[in-house]
This record gives sequence, C-alpha cells and structure tokens, in this order.
Amino acid sequence: MTSVASPVWNSSAPMIMWTFAEGLDFAGTRVHPITTHTVSGLGSVPDDYEYACRGATVGEGLAVRGEEVRDAGAAVDSWLQRTGLL
Repeated sequence: MTSVASPVWNSSAPMIMWTFAEGLDFAGTRVHPITTHTVSGLGSVPDDYEYACRGATVGEGLAVRGEEVRDAGAAVDSWLQRTGLL
C-alpha cells in the first residue's frame, strides 16, 4: 500500500503530483490519497490518481482542512485503522 499526500489546488492534485505519479510504476499497489484543503475536501484527487497512478487501485482517502491539521490526530488514527495502514 502507498499513501500519496498533497494539498488540493483548485479541487485537483497539483501538477507536480501528476508528474511525480506518472513517473512511477504503481502496478499492483493500492494508493490512498491524503490531502489538505480549504473547502474542497478530496476534490477530484482520487480520480486524478486513478488516472495518473496507472496500475494502482485507489483506496479510501483522507482530507483534512488546513486550519484543522494540528487537531486532526483522532481522525488520522481512525483513517489509518480503517484502511489497514496502521
């Protein structure tokens, strides 16, 4: 399993993340997107990574409001448990 973390820019993954993902071999992996955001949640990031991370299965993502990152520990722990990443 792999987690890919980035901010959300205009409801999408930043271009640098597209470039990063397209340059790697994700065959047979599961990708869990993690984002920080202001209002868009995960936006189109799961779909973006479905396209860019060819060969990967996109699993449950985690979106945390930028202003709430400091207090997101419980949400992150819960997500890690649900996804089997912990």
